[in-house]
Amino acid sequence: MIRKIAYQINDLSHEYKIGNLQRIRKDIKKFKRRPGSDIFTDETIDKNDGWAFHFGGRKELQFNIGLEEDGFRYGIALSLQDSQTVPDISLLFPKAKRLNQFIRQFPDFFAEYQMWSHYGNERSNIGPVKEITEDLLKLHTFIFIGKLVDEKKIDLRQILQTYDELLKPYVFVEKVDNSEIIEFEQNEDGEFSFEVKKRKLPKNREYTLESKSINLSVRHTLVQEKLMEILCKKFGYENVSAEHQIGGKKIDIVLKDGNKYVFYEIKMNGSAKACIRDAIGQLMEYAYWPNKQNADSLVVVGEEEIDSKTEVYLKHLNNKYNLPIQYEQISIN
Repeated sequence: MIRKIAYQINDLSHEYKIGNLQRIRKDIKKFKRRPGSDIFTDETIDKNDGWAFHFGGRKELQFNIGLEEDGFRYGIALSLQDSQTVPDISLLFPKAKRLNQFIRQFPDFFAEYQMWSHYGNERSNIGPVKEITEDLLKLHTFIFIGKLVDEKKIDLRQILQTYDELLKPYVFVEKVDNSEIIEFEQNEDGEFSFEVKKRKLPKNREYTLESKSINLSVRHTLVQEKLMEILCKKFGYENVSAEHQIGGKKIDIVLKDGNKYVFYEIKMNGSAKACIRDAIGQLMEYAYWPNKQNADSLVVVGEEEIDSKTEVYLKHLNNKYNLPIQYEQISIN
């Protein structure tokens, strides 16, 4: 089964960015020649048909497919196995560090992914993606980030689209110094273009009282939904976009108000001041990187009421530096 799927992915990959994986590897690692053209080869497909990883992936953050007891997995992995290729697993520790840096720098990127690990015959719980902890950095550990589906519901094109997305962390982790491809692959300087694209918010999902009370990710979603509802009612659905793409990142909400654009960034911190501190760098980058003006107004959104000193601070930023930033409180039950 795995062998068949690996070959099918190879055959379809020319229609996707991941089909250029071996060229990308050549460019970011400065190989003299491209190491083949296929993603998976006979050398990287398990003889027992249980898993496969991309050619060259033994020493890298690998594109991986495999069978779990409860379904079929696809995503990226670090395999801490020693071999002739990797005689010492500490050679992979810098990859784990870079992956942690990516997770910290792009905290929303893996929102729709899951993470788990294998150690020997034991598998960890499946949960949200988080930074790799040092207790996982031991021989025979397999760390996986990706998706798990029923074997009867495997969608090859969905796998390839997911791999296209995962090129971003792959390049981030594997890029060598002075390689220019990371800017190309991540498109960080991409032009802002307004597009109404509804985020896959977990609509009609019943949250427990406990999760609504303390889970900050849940509360972020609820605030985002409420703000969307308010803006759509006032400006029309066609003028409001959630999770708007820009330079490989996502703006929580973008509002089109006539010929002007407003960027909203939601933060779940304990005060308006802390929310502004946390959001201002992101909003500045979204609006002005590297020398542009993508937004006319910037709005930090939080649950906390703004205090007088923070109001004075915002007015100072507005008047002294002509920075069009505001704070808006959104309360949820």
